[in-house]
Amino acid sequence: MSDLAVAQRIADGALPGARVEPLLVSENATFRVRGGPRPAVLRVHRPGYQDDAAIESELAWIAALRGDTAVPVVEPLSGVLVDGPTGRRAVLFAELPGGPVPDAALDAAHFAALGEIAGAFHDHAETWPRPAGFMRFRWDLDDTIGARPRWGSWRAGLGVVEAHRRALAPAAERAARRIEAFGRTADRFGLIHGDLRAANLIARPGGGFTVIDFDDSGFGWHLFEFAAAASFVETDLRLPEWAAAWTAAYRHRRDLPDAHAALLPDFVLLRRLQLLGWLGTHGHALEADPAFADGTVEVAARYLAGRLL
Repeated sequence: MSDLAVAQRIADGALPGARVEPLLVSENATFRVRGGPRPAVLRVHRPGYQDDAAIESELAWIAALRGDTAVPVVEPLSGVLVDGPTGRRAVLFAELPGGPVPDAALDAAHFAALGEIAGAFHDHAETWPRPAGFMRFRWDLDDTIGARPRWGSWRAGLGVVEAHRRALAPAAERAARRIEAFGRTADRFGLIHGDLRAANLIARPGGGFTVIDFDDSGFGWHLFEFAAAASFVETDLRLPEWAAAWTAAYRHRRDLPDAHAALLPDFVLLRRLQLLGWLGTHGHALEADPAFADGTVEVAARYLAGRLL
């Protein structure tokens, strides 16, 4: 059954008489909802990625961020909605004015905004008393580029052949070794957004941004947030400038020792490999680029030469 049919049936159950219009298909399928009390967006979850407890936990953190911080965050309008015939899960969110920031428009100001937001989120997560039963997955080494990569193995990524694997393996091993040695203490590892990049910011008409899409939130390294911010633009020669802007803004909110910041290149490499695996299992994605594997080799070479950031 099509995502559209499922979305329409869920909308009918939640908002009788409402109609849905396709908006975007990426990890999940999203639909604009018309005919309800206010403009809304319905996120229909792909099967098997998040269970009900994980989705409710995501919504709990969003609600807490909305209540406890000044960061504008997407507003949920429902809990978990279930399509009876298929078992598909969905959540209804308020539609936001404005639009996303395209990669072509990225500049240091966007990375500064992302750094400020990341610092605010990590501060909140560190002290927030999570509700009983709170459950989100981890973004550990095994879950990204190791034995059980949640998005797929980079070794089987889009366009990857043996020459890519040979070129990338030394960088992957070095990054994994350094990140493992970095550790997981609370000053560097905790609840994170997990995909905090410009594509998940909605630029508001009056200025500033609203953060959306907490579907990948979970427990991971704080520095992973910068790597996520650099997703798909790791080969841009402005990356060192953007890293400086992100780091300075993050330090407005919380401590980031130089010894920690020194691992930013390792996390950029980690994320790039994770995305390579993701494209291997999501060839339909808007970001799919047949040259991505070649670009990843370029990123790895700069990383190993100490010239990535």
